[in-house]
Amino acid sequence: MDGLSAAASPVSFLQLLAEVIKYVSTATGATKDRKRLREEVRVCSNILQQLKDDVDDSEEGKAWSETVKVLEAADAPLGRLYAALQTVKTQLQTKNSHSRALKWPFQEKEVEKIISTIEREKSLLSLALENNSRKLLQGIIKRSK
Repeated sequence: MDGLSAAASPVSFLQLLAEVIKYVSTATGATKDRKRLREEVRVCSNILQQLKDDVDDSEEGKAWSETVKVLEAADAPLGRLYAALQTVKTQLQTKNSHSRALKWPFQEKEVEKIISTIEREKSLLSLALENNSRKLLQGIIKRSK
């Protein structure tokens, strides 16, 4: 994802996802909420990796990279997702620095809001990936004729 800002480069984005998963996994309490959030973050990791692979492997190269740049803006799916995950990490990290055992800091409604945000951005990113696959398929069909 060439267009990602330094704060949200593929490496830093994947590191952020790994850190959030680590903090969520080591927290105590609210097992159901922690599990749901961890799973959502793992799916985000898969989508981000697929998006990165599509950019790296795209025959359309520049056109797809331009689409990804649009998705990376602060008010676009990748930008909003990064901000939401950074907020979760910060809250978990802050709580973790005060004690040895991290007690789950979120209320159920907060987790619902976080998961809703992640699901919304995940859906938009999935649509972008599907659209790219559709364009690639159309190109293959066109070339085969």
